[in-house]
Amino acid sequence: MENTIFTTPLLQGTALRAEDLADTAFRHRRLMMISVAAIVVVPVIVALVLPNYRGEMKFLVVRERVDPVVTPSAEKQSVSLMNPPIVSEEELNSEVELLNSRDLLRRVVIASGLANLKGHQEIGAAPSASEDRRIEKAVRELDRNLDATPVRKTNIIRVVYKNRDPQLAARVLSDLSRLYLEKHRDVHRLPGQYKFFDQEAERYRRSLALAEQRLADFPRKYGVVSPSLSRDIALQKLNDFNASLQQTRAAIAETQHRVGDLEQQASTTPDRITTQFRRADNPQLLEIMKSTLLNLDLKRSELLAKYQPSYRPVQEVEKEIANTRAAIASEDTAPVKDETSDINPVREWIRSELAKSRADLQGLRARAASTDETIRDYQAKASELEQRSIEQGDLLRTAKEEESNYLLYLSKREEARITESLDQTHILNVTVAEEPIVPALPAHAPAVYAMTTFFLMILMSVGLMLALHYLDTTLRSESDIEFFLHTRMLAGIPLSLPGAISDGYIDLRSKDDQSLPVCDSDNPG
Repeated sequence: MENTIFTTPLLQGTALRAEDLADTAFRHRRLMMISVAAIVVVPVIVALVLPNYRGEMKFLVVRERVDPVVTPSAEKQSVSLMNPPIVSEEELNSEVELLNSRDLLRRVVIASGLANLKGHQEIGAAPSASEDRRIEKAVRELDRNLDATPVRKTNIIRVVYKNRDPQLAARVLSDLSRLYLEKHRDVHRLPGQYKFFDQEAERYRRSLALAEQRLADFPRKYGVVSPSLSRDIALQKLNDFNASLQQTRAAIAETQHRVGDLEQQASTTPDRITTQFRRADNPQLLEIMKSTLLNLDLKRSELLAKYQPSYRPVQEVEKEIANTRAAIASEDTAPVKDETSDINPVREWIRSELAKSRADLQGLRARAASTDETIRDYQAKASELEQRSIEQGDLLRTAKEEESNYLLYLSKREEARITESLDQTHILNVTVAEEPIVPALPAHAPAVYAMTTFFLMILMSVGLMLALHYLDTTLRSESDIEFFLHTRMLAGIPLSLPGAISDGYIDLRSKDDQSLPVCDSDNPG
């Protein structure tokens, strides 16, 4: 006979029958009795133990309060009161996560005393370790029985807590509401911001007072109120003096050229000029000369009457007559000239203009030297005022910066004060829309839990029987023997024969895997 491998009837394709399940149940009587007892007892225990009171509350998430953003800039936030910001899904989920956070649940457990309830006590453990373990167990149980979910298409978060004690359920939700609002306030508020802004505002106030004091001491220290204005005036004067110096230098060049021209003209201009010229004959002289000539002629005639022409006195008279006639002829050809001269006014004008130009030249040179010295003084003064203007500008910028920082931190301090005041008065973006109340009726009747558990236990018992049936590899009927041996059964061994007997069946399998048929004791044929 070939070796036969024993497998389950399901894998071999045998049909499952009700009597097979009954047979499996009768062969495992003890296990089935435990299952029946569990079907009866477990629903009762579940009905008594499971939390059947449900406390409920709701939170409304809004954006009506917009806290100022803590930034170093002085920009103001524009908040539209007509169109408040829309709460996003991310914000709702963030609030749900805050409600489900472990530290919040731990604080709720400690505040409501859930860790001290019966069922969380441990015997034989150290006090500190026992306390921590009880709190951790209570936190896990609270997390399991607490459900916080956002309501669809709303800004409402619904929180449900289940517990067998309605008073405890309401108290836990109240503590959760209070602690959650505190946690929301702490999470959305920077701790110590009012103190920080107050310290910074005070520091900048002192810096501003010091800068203003330095700015007030500046005029007394340097003797000028507005260096920039004085510098501008000095530069304007400097430009005027530069223009005057240029004009003076031009006048000096012009005067020098004028002096040169006047000196040249003075060298060629005479000191005196003829103012009157008169030409005429001398009648008295001519008359005398003619009378003399007549007398000489008469004398010659007297002499000739007495003496010869060769007589010497006659010749001398003739000579005198000739000379007189020559003198009369010369007087006729050379008339008398009368000239009148006077001081040359042109030379006098040139002399006066030259003296004036030389004097003007000296004055212009002195003015140029004085103007040049004044320009250097104004340049030094403008340079000094420029330095003072830079120093005053630094002081002004420092004072303005300190004032700007002081006003900024003063505004930030006021914003932080308002924020803390709003937090202290519990004006938050999360409000309790529905307060938790003590539930008067259980969420579900204990019979519902009992019936549900009853049917589940029945299904588990049936599943257990099926598992036992399919995991059992023994042959239980003639059909199993004929199916596995592929032959008809001819005889059976009664129960009185020695062998391995198990629940009415005999297993005669050999140690060397040689399989023998197993017969039913109730059907020996």
